[in-house]
Amino acid sequence: MSQPGAVKGGLWSAIALWASAVPLWAMAQDSAPTGPILPSSSGAPTTPAEPSRPLPPASVASVPEVEGAETAPGAAETPRRRLPPLVWQLNVDAPDPLDDLLKQHLELARFQRELVGNDALRISRNELRRLVISAPDEARSMLEAEGYFGAQITTRVDDEVEGRPVVVTLKVIPGERTYISKVQMIYEGALDVALSEGDARAQSLVERLSADWGLPVGEVFRQSVWSSAKNGALARLRAQGYPTASWSGTSVTVDATERTAKLFLVADSGPGFVFGDIRIEGLNRQPASAVLNLAPFKKGDPYDETMVLDWQERIQKLNLFENVFVSAGFDPTQADATPVVVQLREMPFQAATVGVGVSSDTGPRVSGEHLHRNAWGLGWQAKTSMQIGKRESRGQVDLTSHPWPGRVRGLVSGLTSRLMDTDDAETSSQRIRVGLLEEGEVHERTHYLAYQHARVVSRDKVVVANASALSGTTQWVWRHVDNQVLPTQGFTSLAELTLGQTYSALNDKGSFVRAYGRVTAYKPLPANWHLTARAEAGQVTAGDAVSVPDTLLFRAGGDDSVRGYAYRSLGVTRDGVITGGRALATGSVELAHPILKRMPSLLGAVFVDVGDAADRMGDLRPNVGYGVGVRWRSPVGMLRLDLARGTETGKFRVHFSVGISL
Repeated sequence: MSQPGAVKGGLWSAIALWASAVPLWAMAQDSAPTGPILPSSSGAPTTPAEPSRPLPPASVASVPEVEGAETAPGAAETPRRRLPPLVWQLNVDAPDPLDDLLKQHLELARFQRELVGNDALRISRNELRRLVISAPDEARSMLEAEGYFGAQITTRVDDEVEGRPVVVTLKVIPGERTYISKVQMIYEGALDVALSEGDARAQSLVERLSADWGLPVGEVFRQSVWSSAKNGALARLRAQGYPTASWSGTSVTVDATERTAKLFLVADSGPGFVFGDIRIEGLNRQPASAVLNLAPFKKGDPYDETMVLDWQERIQKLNLFENVFVSAGFDPTQADATPVVVQLREMPFQAATVGVGVSSDTGPRVSGEHLHRNAWGLGWQAKTSMQIGKRESRGQVDLTSHPWPGRVRGLVSGLTSRLMDTDDAETSSQRIRVGLLEEGEVHERTHYLAYQHARVVSRDKVVVANASALSGTTQWVWRHVDNQVLPTQGFTSLAELTLGQTYSALNDKGSFVRAYGRVTAYKPLPANWHLTARAEAGQVTAGDAVSVPDTLLFRAGGDDSVRGYAYRSLGVTRDGVITGGRALATGSVELAHPILKRMPSLLGAVFVDVGDAADRMGDLRPNVGYGVGVRWRSPVGMLRLDLARGTETGKFRVHFSVGISL
């Protein structure tokens, strides 16, 4: 009886062993198929079919142990057999720059990049097969987005060779690109009605849309440009009076034989919006007129997004509010009078600052400033400043009104100063101005009446010049730059014309005319070079015996004039003292380039300056200064540190300054 029992127990053990071995073998077959990867006729890899067959128990028992494999209870451990991962690499055979495009965006390429940090590029055969099969369709979509609609794409997978990676090759023959042959744009909604009625504003808008269309006839069709062109046209529609505009439909018809594409677009403008009432939120101490007088539109004007943004920027420049946000509601039921909301947060009513500084022109100094943003509740800002320095000291009061109707502001200022020049001569001056400031889109115009007095005394206490003047001045400022604080392209310019009457304690009194102009141009050059060029000229016309206050005459030299020469050291010598001249001409050319690629805000520069001040234009001499410098684009403006040499003196001077000057 014992023998049959032993036979029965051995049979059940064999059955248990067989039950545990079969699922392990099946899992090994799914995770690591045998046989080399072969290319199909379409370039997709395949594997030869292999019939499923059970392994005998002896074979299962001989498979090396795999960590984590499970066996049936009471059965011998029968770990599964697994092929090693495949080592591979990708080769993209395509013309430049399409090869870079495919290497960057193909899923197969991304998979390879993710594994670069590992010790080898390993992948399961099933996963590689999936990636290779999908690669041609992926590549075709990318090429069509670049205008190649007839590309020939093939894939090839090399046979497995022990010790070498399997090479996957994607070959691309892109063919010719597809060009735009026709663009048709149709309008619906209020814009279509306005066009049918001959509205000039609507016609102008449509003409601008057509002229600025980003994918015109003759251009290569590219998906990214197509999307950008649609977004740009829709943005203009929404900004120019139709803020709810949308595309009713857009389509591209491609003729693969002729390599041409036809674009068809239908734009639904929706209703035309016009400005309605203005609501201001957040005012506590400042008058609403300071905001309303800056509005570039009135109730009933067609909506224009540019005007809204421009108004927001103007309010921000008032230096009255920390935060400014202007928005309009776009409810189609209120299109004929859309409300405009101005949300504000006021700055502190008063502010005071103190500081210390140093300048290569005037030496060390300490300063203090107090600002009242609504002095006496009259709608005027009052700024009082005081500066005490080794060579220059001054006190100044500036009153500037909040904006009046027509974007006009009132100006009142008073100044007293003392300046020690390099020859130890002292220039003391006083000035009072009353005027108006007119603010435009790209220019400002200032008109003011002024009284000023200037006195120059030598180190021996000899009065060299002493004169006063009553005058009227008109000043124009144009700014057309890409950035007000750190310009790299465009220009700024200033022009002044002054008519006045002088009174002198030393010479004759009489009338005079003063003209002055300055232009600074910024231009980016190839290879990341930046060019800055400056020119200025001035002339005072008066009788030979007529004295003009020294502060209305001209001197040259210093940080923003001719570097390599001391501040105000180029002028007319009288009684051994340098004074101002009636004629001025200076110029400067500077080239700058980033010192390090990773720090584009730090630049090195080379420059040449030339100029002089004299009593007559014919007496001007070309005093030349040249040197090298370092520039830093700081948040408050360009910081400049220069080492310059003056050819007339043969000496080197260090110059440094912050910001830009007109």
